[in-house]
Amino acid sequence: MPSKSQRSATRNDSYRSGVPGVIDRLRAEVRLTIITLFGVGTIAGIFPFAVFRLVEGQLITAAGDCLLMVLLGGLLAYGWSSGRVELVGNIASMISAAGFLVLFTLTGASVFWAFIVLSASFLLAGRHYALGVCAITLIGVAVQTDRFASAVELGSFVIAGVLVSVFGLIFAWRTELQHRQLVCLARHDPLTGAGNRLALRSALEAHMERFHKQQRPAGLAMIDLDHFKQVNDSCGHEAGDQVLIQLVAIIRAVLREQDQVFRLGGEEFVLLLPDTDQEGLAIALRRLHDELRDRLAGPGGTVTVSIGAAPLTRPDPQHWLARADQALYRAKEAGRNRLEIADIEH
Repeated sequence: MPSKSQRSATRNDSYRSGVPGVIDRLRAEVRLTIITLFGVGTIAGIFPFAVFRLVEGQLITAAGDCLLMVLLGGLLAYGWSSGRVELVGNIASMISAAGFLVLFTLTGASVFWAFIVLSASFLLAGRHYALGVCAITLIGVAVQTDRFASAVELGSFVIAGVLVSVFGLIFAWRTELQHRQLVCLARHDPLTGAGNRLALRSALEAHMERFHKQQRPAGLAMIDLDHFKQVNDSCGHEAGDQVLIQLVAIIRAVLREQDQVFRLGGEEFVLLLPDTDQEGLAIALRRLHDELRDRLAGPGGTVTVSIGAAPLTRPDPQHWLARADQALYRAKEAGRNRLEIADIEH
């Protein structure tokens, strides 16, 4: 299976070149956008201070500022080139915390910069990683008791820092939850829970990559409910919807967990069976067809399906779909309620 970096590289290659491609990536990758804004904003914010401190002869502080800018700039460039946004965000969060603690300890930088680090951690890094960065930052500041006028001032800082971290954690958790919900809505059919066309396209791309690099077999099947319009016309659309829901439930109960089902629209569905050769495809689909013939029914009686399938023979998703569609056409022409599997091409 391709690594995260390989998948990221493939995804990066799909964008347009030049400024339009940059805009496309910023729109599509929220975490990359946040990291970019943070990196550019931080560098732009630090640069005037670095120049001022250099002019004033504060060479150590100026060198620290410059080092921080170089690290963030290099990290930002790596994130754009590699696509490993999660790793870059985690490292950027740690660099920000480490840079602040070094400057706070050695040069007397203001303690208020700690709240910037705490807030930014939950925007840049994963929740658990950010929580660790916040803990390190708060402890690193709190142990330097001589920087505070009194115990009350130290306690106020710690309490404020903990509250900022808790609010950041809640915000990050809610944002992550909402993101997962939006992805689910964007990639699944709301009626049946099957994947939609967008999810199918992504799955096909993954299969093409695996086949191209590792020659791993896979099978694709297209399913069409026979005379489904009659079910809707005679029993109503609600009854037809229940048949579709029942169909997907039976498919998931019969096939393996790694097998996927997608709804193309109407009564047409696509199945993807990874690591399945032609013989395995035939066995799995015959069993599925038998189960559907026995169990799938509407208010008017049994509902049958026609299935056309094809093993993967070349890294071309449209060709794969077309072969399965041709097999489905043959099943319908032969009287419906049948399974047809395309031969392997040589």
